[in-house]
Amino acid sequence: RFSVLIASRAAPADPVLAWVLEGFARQRLRPGDAMEILVGVDGGVTNGGEAAVLPSADMRNAPRVIAYPRLGAAAVRNRLRTLATGDMLLFVNADTRPEPDLLAAHAAAHDRLGASESPRMVLGDAPFELPAVPTVLDTLFAETPMIFFYRRLHDAPPGVLHDWRHAWTLNLSMRAADFDRAAPTPAGPGFDERLRPIYYEDLDLAWRLLGPDTPGILFEPAARVLHRHPMSFGQYLDREEMLGLMAPVLARTNPPMFAALFGGQNVAQLAAEFATWVRMDAEMHHWIWTRMNEWAALPANILPPLESPQRRRTLEALYQMHIPLKRLAFRTGFLRGIELAEDARWTERKQAGVVSGQWPDAIRVVRCQ
Repeated sequence: RFSVLIASRAAPADPVLAWVLEGFARQRLRPGDAMEILVGVDGGVTNGGEAAVLPSADMRNAPRVIAYPRLGAAAVRNRLRTLATGDMLLFVNADTRPEPDLLAAHAAAHDRLGASESPRMVLGDAPFELPAVPTVLDTLFAETPMIFFYRRLHDAPPGVLHDWRHAWTLNLSMRAADFDRAAPTPAGPGFDERLRPIYYEDLDLAWRLLGPDTPGILFEPAARVLHRHPMSFGQYLDREEMLGLMAPVLARTNPPMFAALFGGQNVAQLAAEFATWVRMDAEMHHWIWTRMNEWAALPANILPPLESPQRRRTLEALYQMHIPLKRLAFRTGFLRGIELAEDARWTERKQAGVVSGQWPDAIRVVRCQ
């Protein structure tokens, strides 16, 4: 029995969430399997209570939607876990629509893993949904590791187990018993609720469950969801800024994992290094910003044919060209995040508004500093 757990910031009537739930209504389950769907709306109520929301559509396996006060994604998932009755947990995002055989593919993958005493996870595929007329930026998201490195997983031999760095809750299943046996946090088992509002909580769970050196995540490409998350280039950089902002929080909650991600350096060492690089590279950042925006808006049909060596080389060149901006966004977020690492200030953890129209000015400000 699968318990599908979805943490959402959207209202229950949100059309993207409805699109996701319609996908689960069309699941082709294996004989004898079953599922339940639990949706937690993070910030759905403001009075400190919880409110059950009945589904508006006539759906098979109608979801249970529960509104929580603003808690952060980790805490919402933990609360959904306490309501789950399945022996298998599947975490998906509120913008990932499952293909009809998603649960069957996850179940088959766990069957292949067998009844191991060691904890195991199954990571499913999550290609980005391309618009009717995709741009070069859409293609970069889909075919390079700008956000996720699924391409690398597709190229790996089948059946290989991967480490904690591959625990992405946009399409991740595990035995409920394994989830419960992860090394506890101050709030109890499950996700570390201090990693809020978002980011690193899934990797942290896998670190505490699998350990730093034990691969335990199987990639199953047949278990697919379609990821509907359109972004501008500025919004992508805002995402990187938020990742940087949350990194000092991770340093407080899981220092060994922080060290593993960032080459053994501590927060103070990285802050000094980042401040230097931000000042030095500002002029180059502005030039790259202009060029990348020009490329990002072009239609994808200007690129060489799919799977051709020329296409891969072109996308790799653009990917490498954008990295200084990716680092700038992360580093500026990191430097701000040091001040917000105390859990009491978690509601202040927000991007500084570095969206597409403000990035050139923001870069000039950084240069002046």
